[in-house]
Amino acid sequence: MAKPFARVLLELADADPRVCAVSCDCRGFIAPLAEQFPQRAIEIGIAEQNLIGIAAGLAVRGKIPFAIGMNPFVTMRCFEQVRTDLGYGARNVKVIGAYGGGVVYGGWGCTHHAIEEMALMRLIPTMTVVMPADAWETEQAVRAAAIREGPFYISLARGAAVVEQPEEARSFELGKAVLLREGDAATIIGVGPTVADALRAGDLLESQGIAARILEMHTVKPIDREAILRAAEETPVIVTIEEHTVIGGLGGAVAEVLAEAGAGTPLKRIGLQDVFAVMSGSQQDLKSRYGITAEAVVKEILHPSGAGAHHKDTKNTKLRGVP
Repeated sequence: MAKPFARVLLELADADPRVCAVSCDCRGFIAPLAEQFPQRAIEIGIAEQNLIGIAAGLAVRGKIPFAIGMNPFVTMRCFEQVRTDLGYGARNVKVIGAYGGGVVYGGWGCTHHAIEEMALMRLIPTMTVVMPADAWETEQAVRAAAIREGPFYISLARGAAVVEQPEEARSFELGKAVLLREGDAATIIGVGPTVADALRAGDLLESQGIAARILEMHTVKPIDREAILRAAEETPVIVTIEEHTVIGGLGGAVAEVLAEAGAGTPLKRIGLQDVFAVMSGSQQDLKSRYGITAEAVVKEILHPSGAGAHHKDTKNTKLRGVP
């Protein structure tokens, strides 16, 4: 069974004396570490810029620090420090967006949404960016971060597994997409919490006799170019879904790969379309209002709209059952 972040961090620290943590008002995430190794767990309060500075200093001294904060603040409020101290400084710091990814805090307003986290972290040269789908993948990502040299960002995921496989049959490799389902009618690519939406979209399509390929892109940087280009070659349309702005996130990263390769496969990016999620409500309320749903994915595959709409030509005869 997947272990929570705090326990994994303690195990890593127990195995490697260089592992330590700096928390920005996230003491629960370092509590077990603080109990066993009090000098290797630092709580600084709500001070994200100091969080990154302290972590960078620890890295200079040969430590492997995990810098932990709330997603929107640990990526935005201290972006200059992440850019300069970690990226330009090439520091071996693992930045953890511990909670509040996407629009989880829908009722708290736009200041507490993390709809830019992937885009901002992708901008940093040499930064690895991972958004796991569930607790099992979170554990694998944290363990991978500890042994990968250089700056690293993880947007933590918690909760029940979304992948329909026993843990012993699952695999996790940085930079490699996970093929969740085979299909030749379309490719759906999800990331983080929207992997569940991608799988549900697959179910809805399957009920109409349409087999969609489903990819989970847990590593947004470095992204799996091979899996994307294979999908572009073997399926007539690609749809990405993310709880994030489509500019610079998963959809933007996939678009870059397709454009640079000269692939003509239509792409539709499901996510926030260059807008703030200004309404107040639950996470699901906001996702429904802004069309970040399985139903939106299905609609784009069956009845595409916009300038990027794919047409029912010979390539699209794979869309079985579509009138």
